[in-house]
Amino acid sequence: MSQLERGRQTPTLEKLDAIATAIGIHPLSLVIYAYSCGQTDSETAEVQKRVGDELARLRMYDSEVS
Repeated sequence: MSQLERGRQTPTLEKLDAIATAIGIHPLSLVIYAYSCGQTDSETAEVQKRVGDELARLRMYDSEVS
């Protein structure tokens, strides 16, 4: 953990999942939090909206392919 904090290691998706599970949150919440550090609440809300919009577009694409 200390190597992650100091930027010496980059976590894998599995490690992010384990960290999020250990603190009782969804892994995406952890990623959004990491990206939003130092941002205002409105900037964070904008990122959350963008992610929601992008997920909706991906779902539409997925249903078109199936």
